[in-house]
Amino acid sequence: MTGPLFTLSTDFGAGSGYPAQMKAVLLAAHPDARIVDVTHDIPAFDVLSGALLLEACLPWFPREAIHVAVVDPGVGTPRRALCVVDGEGRRFLAPDNGLLTPFLARGARAHAVVEGGVLATPRSATFHGRDLFCPAAAYLARGGTPAALGPAVAEPVRLEWPTAEVAGDEVRGTTLARDPFGNLVTSIRAADLASAAVRAASAGGEAARWVRTFGEARPGELLALVGSGGRVEIAVREGSAAERLRAVRGVPVRLVLGPAGGAC
Repeated sequence: MTGPLFTLSTDFGAGSGYPAQMKAVLLAAHPDARIVDVTHDIPAFDVLSGALLLEACLPWFPREAIHVAVVDPGVGTPRRALCVVDGEGRRFLAPDNGLLTPFLARGARAHAVVEGGVLATPRSATFHGRDLFCPAAAYLARGGTPAALGPAVAEPVRLEWPTAEVAGDEVRGTTLARDPFGNLVTSIRAADLASAAVRAASAGGEAARWVRTFGEARPGELLALVGSGGRVEIAVREGSAAERLRAVRGVPVRLVLGPAGGAC
């Protein structure tokens, strides 16, 4: 039998010692644990970027995985710590600051993670990833229940989740975050296209070529496509859209739709 599966996602930096301390807590409780570093390079304090990354990555893991995510500008303040079980039974531990917005759809349950109950009081007020969230994850892996961690939370914090605007044959959205290649993730989802073809695309007023894969564009060409996470992305082949457009968040994106088979 294999040990429990944990994932860690933080803004601590891959070169810092903080992720190692979190792993030490999990391994002390479960020496046979399997621990996956999703990333420790979420932009510092950027809760929206973190939420988008979790949305793209965590649903691919087995449902029994326990996910610890920390982007926490409010650590040590009265902000709550949360344990969330989504509608499909996946378990998450994170600060109550909107980081878990993608998993708070209908059917999700949230409980506060309180100190001094089934968990020891944290050693530090500034490192809840090590002293609160990982002990809670280890507790769940031992068969503990979210309800034992603390009281139910009826209204966990949700981000103002950007969405697309659809009007006639136009879909408008905005860029939200960048990936390591400089590709810009947008608020437009593949479902917003309603299976129609895209006849024209632009970002920040600059025309972009709509493609299915990066290889269909010319090197240096601004392009738009549905990325692997199910959202429209703006990119530059073999370059950086973030550098090209001199922005990451808030660049307006416009798509013009047409009949299937008529893409530009």
